[in-house]
Amino acid sequence: MRLEDLNFFTRVAELGSLSAAGREFGLSPSAASSRLTNLEKELGSQLVARTTRQVSLTEAGKIMLEHARAALSEIDQARSTIDAAQDAPRGVLRISANVFFGRKHILPYLGEFRQLYPDLKLDIDMSDRLVDLVNEGYDVAIRGAPLPDSSLMARKLGGNPRVLCASPDYIARKGAPCSPDDLRNHDYIGFDPMPVWHFSGPDGEIAFNLDDPVISGDSGDFAYEAALYGLGLTVKSSAHVWEDLRDGRLVEVMMDYPITRTGNIYAVYPPAKFLAPKVSAFVDFLISKYGRPPYWETDYRLARKSAVVESAAKSA
Repeated sequence: MRLEDLNFFTRVAELGSLSAAGREFGLSPSAASSRLTNLEKELGSQLVARTTRQVSLTEAGKIMLEHARAALSEIDQARSTIDAAQDAPRGVLRISANVFFGRKHILPYLGEFRQLYPDLKLDIDMSDRLVDLVNEGYDVAIRGAPLPDSSLMARKLGGNPRVLCASPDYIARKGAPCSPDDLRNHDYIGFDPMPVWHFSGPDGEIAFNLDDPVISGDSGDFAYEAALYGLGLTVKSSAHVWEDLRDGRLVEVMMDYPITRTGNIYAVYPPAKFLAPKVSAFVDFLISKYGRPPYWETDYRLARKSAVVESAAKSA
């Protein structure tokens, strides 16, 4: 059933004339009659009783007119809502992010985002499960892993290099490793599934198997907390530990052998011909707060460089 047919029928009923409605729609008398006849055939009921001078609605026509007007009104309201949404984001924005990233890099900025878009409500799932954006109805997910569904769209928020680090207390006790060979004389923290650390060396990639950790747990968060307590070395993403590196709670080691197989942080959203304004507003806002490159890649290195310069100045 076409919208123009419903519009035409309502005008026939309002004008009480098939020919007058036909003239409004630019139809000849025969074409106007055919349009109404086709609608009646589709519904299987006669909608209009025709005479030479006027038309009148049948009982089926009266029922159809009531519902046609309601349907056309709903469609007009939908169009108005969509047009308004193009100008200012509104409605509900459903976001998924893992716990550490949401806590460190999304929650601190949501107050400012709400001030910019007061008509937008936020529904946030902070968990480490990989949500199904389409089937679960999420608008956007923040992820640091490859996309399991190639049909999803993604926008890079920044890199996410990984670093080998330990607490200052641990480094004071055990010293800092200088190469992957040194790791055999160090304590390291494992977690299930037991990972393999990959380093970039002068002759290519070097793999170090974590087959004999001094302590192991069930998550990356456990390894992070254990490193803070001085229990050993661990590998963490810079987005996770940048504040700890900047403020000296953790120390990056073996910088001449950087961790390989690092990832990026992405905003991921379902495919659509036009990206919803609320999604583009949120992603643009995050990028404006993170910077290019994002602060978790640069701030701790700038702080470390400043400390080295200050130490050199004092020694001189």
